[in-house]
Amino acid sequence: MHSRIPRAMLQVYEPIVSVGYGAPEVQTACERLGLIADRMGYYAMRAAPLGPVSAEVVAALFYHHTVDMVSPSIPLAWQIASPEQVVAARFEAVDSAFRRLLPQQIQSSEVTEAAELVREALVGCSTAGRTMFAAHASLPQPTEPHVALWHGLNQLREYRGDGHTIAVIAACLPPRQAAPMLIACTGEEKAGRSWRWTDDLWNQAVASLQERGWLNDNGLPTAEGLAVRARIEDETDALSLEPWEQLGTERTHRLWAILRDLTQALLDQNAIRRLRTPIGLSWPAQWPG
Repeated sequence: MHSRIPRAMLQVYEPIVSVGYGAPEVQTACERLGLIADRMGYYAMRAAPLGPVSAEVVAALFYHHTVDMVSPSIPLAWQIASPEQVVAARFEAVDSAFRRLLPQQIQSSEVTEAAELVREALVGCSTAGRTMFAAHASLPQPTEPHVALWHGLNQLREYRGDGHTIAVIAACLPPRQAAPMLIACTGEEKAGRSWRWTDDLWNQAVASLQERGWLNDNGLPTAEGLAVRARIEDETDALSLEPWEQLGTERTHRLWAILRDLTQALLDQNAIRRLRTPIGLSWPAQWPG
């Protein structure tokens, strides 16, 4: 199987998953629950499948988020709404968001087909060492095909995210350096700082990375830093092959084509506020090699 297939799949499923984080319906659900301060909605909705865990557990699993970033929101969120309430509210919000954004598409046979393909792909994903994936995989399967599709894609994103954390740890990037390093390599510093990075914390991380020779005096990645970033992404891809090997290249390509069309429909509506992954909507050359 082509080594770039995991990244090609990420480009078409991450935008769909992002609806479950940034859609107005999701923000409204957070407000109704009372999860309104300090990015509480984000932390609570992503962490809810873990149960009422501590800030230390969330920071450990999210990795790029320090305890200082998480602690204003967690565990306070669980005193406002139980994890079960948060999970249910998110599924309801995702349902409403897709009914608004893709009213024709969610009734199509392609969405049902995609949900089945994702369910099959997930059979190839082991929960061993993948705590975030395991937590989301333990949730009940939604009955509506479009919500089931979102849920399955969210699991694939968490599966890849767990693998990414493994690759970052292997590169000896501690949490306080990981986000500044990865953001510097993509030129998204302003977006990265919005995640409660104070100037002092950010500057300390940059200084540490400069001492390692991974960022230059201007805070830009050096050749060595870019090589580290490329190695992390390549290892993340390698750790994300299992679901696509489970499907096989031809069925993976079929799923990619369906998700590409759904993603394009979202992009055409400017329905996605910010993406961490550039969208090229291209399949690796020489398919189905």
